[in-house]
Parts: sequence; C-alpha cells; structure tokens
Amino acid sequence: MNTQALGVEHYLAGMRAALDDLPPNEVAEIMEDVEAHVAELSTELGEDETIEQRLGSPEQYAQELRQAAGYPSRTERLPVTTKGNWLTRPRAAAWGLVVATGVTLLAGAAALREPAILLLPGVILVLSLALVHDRGPSQHEIMNLPETQRLKKWMTPEQGTPAERALTYLRSLQPAWWLVRAGLLGLGAVLLAGRDILGFLVVAAIAVVSVFAGPRGKIDRRWLWFSLPASALAVGLLFQVIDVTANQLAYNTSRSSYPAPMVETYDNIYVYDENGKLLTNVLLYDQDGSPINAPRSYNSCNEPGNGPEPVIPANRYPRPKIDYENGVCYTVAPSVSAPSSTPSTTPPSSGSATPSSVPPTSVSPSK
Repeated sequence: MNTQALGVEHYLAGMRAALDDLPPNEVAEIMEDVEAHVAELSTELGEDETIEQRLGSPEQYAQELRQAAGYPSRTERLPVTTKGNWLTRPRAAAWGLVVATGVTLLAGAAALREPAILLLPGVILVLSLALVHDRGPSQHEIMNLPETQRLKKWMTPEQGTPAERALTYLRSLQPAWWLVRAGLLGLGAVLLAGRDILGFLVVAAIAVVSVFAGPRGKIDRRWLWFSLPASALAVGLLFQVIDVTANQLAYNTSRSSYPAPMVETYDNIYVYDENGKLLTNVLLYDQDGSPINAPRSYNSCNEPGNGPEPVIPANRYPRPKIDYENGVCYTVAPSVSAPSSTPSTTPPSSGSATPSSVPPTSVSPSK
C-alpha cells in the first residue's frame, strides 16, 4: 500500500479493517492513541519516505498492537445474527446527521420567514451527537458502518481518472467554501436583523463558529455534526435569497410594463347652475382649500415691452382671454357654446342665454 499517496486516513482505515474482528469498544481503545501518533509521524517523513517504512503495513502494525494489548491474533468475524444489533448508537447518530442535514437544507429555504423552524434540525443534531460524543474524535464506529463504507467507496474513484482529478480539485476548494459559507450565513443574519433578533443572533453565531468548524472537522469528526448542517443552512439561505431577488425583479418589471396614467389638462372651466345659466367669476377650491388653477398661457403678453398682464385670480372661472393690441394687453370675455344637455329639463330663459363673443374692450392694466 502506497500510504504516501493514500494518506494517513487510508493507513488508519487499513488498521481498523485488520482489527474489525474485535469488539468496537476494544478497537476504540487501541486506535485512540494510534491516530494521533500516525498523524504526527506523517509530518516527520522525508520526501521519499512512507509511513509503511516506519511502522510497517497496517496489518503488521495492527498485529503488534494486538499483542501489546494482550489480544489474540485475528480471526474471521462470524456473521452477526442478533436482530437487536441492527439499530446501534453509531448507526442512529449517523442517520441522525443525515436527516438533520436534509431538514436543515429545507429549513434554510424558509428561515428568513420563520427562523423558529431551525429548532427542528437543531434538536435532531443534539440528540444524535449525544450518542457518540464520548466515542473519540475518530468516530471509527461510524466510519466502519456498511453504509459509510459504501459511501466512502463511491466517493473514492480510481486514481488517474477524470472523476478522481475533479474530486481532488473540489477538495482543494474546501477552505474557500468555508469562507463562502460564513458569508452566506452572515448575509442571512443581516436579513433577519430587522425582523427577529433571536434568529439574527443564532445565525450570526453559526456563521462565526462555521469558520472554525471546517478545519476542525478534519481532525475531530464530531465537528461534522455542526459543519454539514451549517453548509446545508447556507445553501438553503442562498436558495431563498435567489428566490426573493427573482420575485422582486419580476415585480419591478411588471410594474414598469404598465402604461403611465393619462392626465387630462384643461385650459378653462365653465360652470352652469341647475337652470343652465352660465356662472361667471366663480372661484374654485379643492377639498383642502387650495385653489384649483388652470394653466396660464398669455402668449405675447409675457414678452417685454407689451405692458403688464392684467391681474386675474388663477382660480377664477371662466378664465378671460388675453389679447394684445396697440401696445396694451386686453381682456376678452370668454365665449362658449351652450351644452347640448343640462342637468335640468327646463329650457334656459332668454336672460340665461350663453353670452356671445364680446369684442375687445380696452382696460387699464392692473398694477
């Protein structure tokens, strides 16, 4: 076995396989000090030196530890027929981690709306970790579960294949992912700050601890019960942020597609009473008491040298027309045709006839 290529984990895995005929608690006692020793020894190796050259093969080293601890030589493990051994503490803890990670992913997609939903995966994680927290940092009992071994084999492609190179590259990006994960969790905490202070504090604390959980998980596997759900929470929050952003963009786009309302303007207003008589010199105000002013367009009277404009209240209706003649501005009485129908069916009297156009009359400009 080329341990320099496979690394310390593969060497320790070979040792555990050589000791798997012993009870799990006895294997834990043997491996407890060995793991730290092998990891430290790997840092002292020369460029072309391997762990096998120092300690021998995993099987040989495991046999030496057997003899030193007073255990018999390896024998073939008999098949387990006891039905009660199927649901063990390590298996319950492993599946608790899987379930909690999946639930956290779903909860993260709704955490910004309901932060209390994070309590569910939190409880599952605490219960599952309580089953194995006293089994040491290596968690070899979980690593030796059949389902764990199958997953490990599936994630260890043959050397030299594109899959192996891709997996190696992804593993090299782990430190970058730890920072991205902390950033996503920090963003989620900021979005919660204005709505749920407790949720903000919890997610912010997870963001801070997640920075340390990543590298610690390589040494102490118990940190996986924090690191994996934290990653799932970050991905769930990312999905929710993307969904909220997409909905906001779609809403803004739909709003901009509506045409602007048409506002009709009037240059003059003619007021009639119930008998169809045109009322003059009417002052109009809105519900707040502000004058209702029509646009003013006095044309040439605004030009210099044409004399001052007559002072006319801007909310007086009907508005007179302004003309200019012989250097003086004139007001002309407004003219309008009688409406085709009036609120009253009584025909207007002769005195209420609509005034006709009045020829220009000179008036003194108002000062």
